[in-house]
Amino acid sequence: MPKRMKLGHHYYYIVTVDELHAGGFRGKNVVIEGTIEDKPLIEFLSMELPGYRTTFKVSGIRVEFSGSPCLGKGEWVRVYGRFLGDCIMASAIETEKAVFTTEE
Repeated sequence: MPKRMKLGHHYYYIVTVDELHAGGFRGKNVVIEGTIEDKPLIEFLSMELPGYRTTFKVSGIRVEFSGSPCLGKGEWVRVYGRFLGDCIMASAIETEKAVFTTEE
């Protein structure tokens, strides 16, 4: 099993994108690193809480984050979240300059 690291109250498996594609981490808390491939899409959800959802891709894996972090195309990120098989529901995003988190 890969190494784990702790952020907040949760432990996350440190994995590669290839390990995610192999399918052994579905439903588990994972952390991956990479650069943002395209412009992040920030949506305002007027009828839902929280009010914003940010979507982007890191190494071909779709990442969804509840909030509006200040991110851009080509930026290095470390994403912490639960792997759902086709995407990661991020609970935290770390950049070189900041850490963005959601409420637990």
